[in-house]
Amino acid sequence: MAEWLQSKIVRFCELNNVEEKHNILSDIKIKLGSLNNRETEQISRNVDFSLLFAQLTSNDREFVDQVCDILKALFGILEPGEVYQRYSTEISQLIIHPADVVRSLALHEISCIVSNPQKLPLLLRDVNLLVAVINRIGDDNLVVANCAMRIMKEIGKNPNGLQILYTGELLRSFARLLVKNDTVSFRIYEIVVDVAKSSKEGLEASVQSGFLNSLFEVLENEDILLQINALEILTELALTEEGLNYLEQQEVIKKFVQKITQANENPLSNLLIPGLMKFFGNVARYWPNEIFSKYPIVVSALFEVIESGDQTILGVALDTLGHISMRAEGKYALQALGDAMPCALKKIADIIQRMPTALRIRGLNNLALILDVQKTEQDNRIMSLTKSWFNSMCDDPMGMILALCRQPFADIRQASLEVMAVVASQVWGQEYMSSYPGLVEFLLDRNAESFKECKEAKYAIVKQLAEAEQNVFDANIMQRFAEFVTQGPHYVEANTEVAVEGGV
Repeated sequence: MAEWLQSKIVRFCELNNVEEKHNILSDIKIKLGSLNNRETEQISRNVDFSLLFAQLTSNDREFVDQVCDILKALFGILEPGEVYQRYSTEISQLIIHPADVVRSLALHEISCIVSNPQKLPLLLRDVNLLVAVINRIGDDNLVVANCAMRIMKEIGKNPNGLQILYTGELLRSFARLLVKNDTVSFRIYEIVVDVAKSSKEGLEASVQSGFLNSLFEVLENEDILLQINALEILTELALTEEGLNYLEQQEVIKKFVQKITQANENPLSNLLIPGLMKFFGNVARYWPNEIFSKYPIVVSALFEVIESGDQTILGVALDTLGHISMRAEGKYALQALGDAMPCALKKIADIIQRMPTALRIRGLNNLALILDVQKTEQDNRIMSLTKSWFNSMCDDPMGMILALCRQPFADIRQASLEVMAVVASQVWGQEYMSSYPGLVEFLLDRNAESFKECKEAKYAIVKQLAEAEQNVFDANIMQRFAEFVTQGPHYVEANTEVAVEGGV
């Protein structure tokens, strides 16, 4: 089989007729598609790829695409690094090829190598290749640029790779790209932060490179959009304990707090508030007590936004509160603020009933996060807290959620049913639901749901109730729950009406 393919490739290279060349490529692709992995591997090891590489100089895009498809199929069956070891010079040239599909093919092969720690040393000795990869970070084709970024991130996570990442010609190549344009500079910053958050050594190397300080300087840029981008990237670093400590040491967090307090002084600063909210929300999810105790002004600003109902940033504030509430530790930190959370929940009750649809759904989604407690974390203390929060929303919170579950709009209905599922997962919620008039009948009424997502959401509620504590529901209801669950979410009841001949 290898001989057949080799002869086809040789014939292909000799031809000048475009149509005949296309026909041969089609024959090769069909043949490769019919082979098993063992046969394809045998061919890959015995065919001279350099003949195909030479054909990639064609100006015919369709022709080049076909050759790349064949090479990709043959490369993919071999061990990582095998193609590079046989054709290192050619791979280096393909990385700077004019056609993006060829550059992508070569970078994909390099990506396979860096994903294998045993093979990575092959690349680390080839500085010229690594420089070529770094230069592709500035590629106009986003697929190519992203692949180059992934490669450098993986190299930076490897101890041996980290030792050379910010040295010599590699460091100079990064520095040149940093000043190319804003888009490319943020690709570099993304790599630097990814390496910095991967390990203590990665953080130290990224600091020594000077690139982190350059990123901090962007936060002082007059362009608010650049500040927002920098903030988004630094959020990733702040989610590691060492990264957060470093940002605090450099007083970056302090500057973020100042930006929140001074937001009213500069109208454009309001554009930065959602990003700052997101930053502190992400960090507070993991270290709520530290953020709440060190930066109370941030927490106050969050609740002020929710209370104000400012629709331009309300959605982000709701997301932030939901994010902080995802873990029990976050819930307790919010509880320690006194009346802030009950007041916010009253406002959320208003939002989910009266605000524009997008904000209502966002409010419902985050209400589910606020009330949700994983089964493994459920104890009397946390159950007492979520029950009190649920009750604080309004005089009849269950009636409010049930009314929303009955709305004719699929998105509102689904989000409301998902809140109901969270309530159904907790003992106090099961007790409320067992005694609430008409609720069990609504849940068991399959005809009430016409939307697939809503059927599945309602099924999730009944499934929770089918596992309810003993004596919450009577035996007959539990039997109906069990039957509903057995039948599945999309069960359709058979029509039992019988037509009577001659009926009036």
